[in-house]
Amino acid sequence: MISKNSELEYSSKYIKAPREQVVFYRCSILYIFILYVMPQYFGVPNPIFDLTIVRISIIILLIFIALDYGRLHAFIDMIFNEKMSAILLPYLIVIFYTMVLRVDFNALLNPLIEILEMYLLIYVIKDSVGVDKTVKLIIAFVYLIIILGFVESFTQESPFSYLVTIDGIYTGRYIRGGHYRIMSNCGHSLGYGLMLMTMMPFAGYDVEKNEFNIFRRPLLLIGIIVNIFNTGSRSSLGIMFVELALMLFLSDRKYLKNNLLITTVSLIVFFAVTFATQTTPLGKYILLQLTSLVDSIFETQYSIKYGANYQQLIQSKAYRELLKRIFKVQWLNPILGIGRKRSFTSLVDGKVVASIDNFYIAEYVRYAYPGMYSYQFYLAYMGIKMVIDIFKTRSAIVRAMFVGMVSYCYHLTIADSLQTLKYLYILFAIYICCDKKPYIPSEKGKYYNNRKSILW
Repeated sequence: MISKNSELEYSSKYIKAPREQVVFYRCSILYIFILYVMPQYFGVPNPIFDLTIVRISIIILLIFIALDYGRLHAFIDMIFNEKMSAILLPYLIVIFYTMVLRVDFNALLNPLIEILEMYLLIYVIKDSVGVDKTVKLIIAFVYLIIILGFVESFTQESPFSYLVTIDGIYTGRYIRGGHYRIMSNCGHSLGYGLMLMTMMPFAGYDVEKNEFNIFRRPLLLIGIIVNIFNTGSRSSLGIMFVELALMLFLSDRKYLKNNLLITTVSLIVFFAVTFATQTTPLGKYILLQLTSLVDSIFETQYSIKYGANYQQLIQSKAYRELLKRIFKVQWLNPILGIGRKRSFTSLVDGKVVASIDNFYIAEYVRYAYPGMYSYQFYLAYMGIKMVIDIFKTRSAIVRAMFVGMVSYCYHLTIADSLQTLKYLYILFAIYICCDKKPYIPSEKGKYYNNRKSILW
């Protein structure tokens, strides 16, 4: 811990250097923008270590921190004093020894950088930007990305594709069944679907009133839903409905009756308009996505009517089931994973498995049982901690971050992270930094205030 004298020295130093504070504040704002908006494929290519724009911004902030004694000690203390760090330690140990034993630098570097991004965000929120300002910025960024998603659906090319400077990350245009699948600033449509799961709660959080209401920003919510449809991802669409239900359930109680009425009317209007326009391209596309989702869950065949490749649908579901058999593959060491530099291709029950559409199984391949379980333990810890704080504080922002976290982590059972873990870590950073004062009912509050005045 920093001593009282060093804290005074630290604060007095920054009183004398307001320009440095302003510069660091602006760099912090830029860092949040880059972290949230800019694609991974924009930066300076390097045969050894690609300098993505996010990594460049990390280096700039670390230089600011390293060159100042007060900042450096505050940053180090923050890392060591945060309880989450102890929970992350087993996972860090696993990725470290995997790097050493598999001679795979990326086995450590890739997850470590993502975790560093989270700690840096926690620091800039606490030191410079603040929670409310950070949330307002992210809401503005969400609006920007959603608008660009609409643009992409018409142009059938990501606006971010013009920023490609690093090869091997951007996958290009992706079309399924004759329909273009938007991907925004992510490298794949599934990645954008994962990102949208973390976006949705921001449509319901009111910064000024500290309230959570699913219909706080109806236009933004509709925009996110439309973008999810346009990703062409059945998994994202299915989890979207789960997330909407969570948002409705966790909204402030005073909005319950109004929200139920709006939800009922919206569903009636949506299905009426969809079926009335089912012969149009738009109506067919919506029904294709919905029926494909139903067919995937219940093994029906409604989507054939709207042009779905039913055989492909069945194969996709069977492939996901096949992935669970990877735990039985003999050549994978259950204690030591293969790391990240080796591509995974294996015969499972006589069928070739080349891609793993399940983050947790992918972690098993990369880091074996120790890595998979230690990371799942970390996620469970954060989720349980949020639930406890929801009951203790009734905080709207904690509810919002919890909804995004649960939906994203559930989505990881159907997709790999695809370089989107930073969006989960943004939710964690906001949660860690937000106010967690215990909730006191109004009648008890009067008693506590009166008692306080008597005592003092």
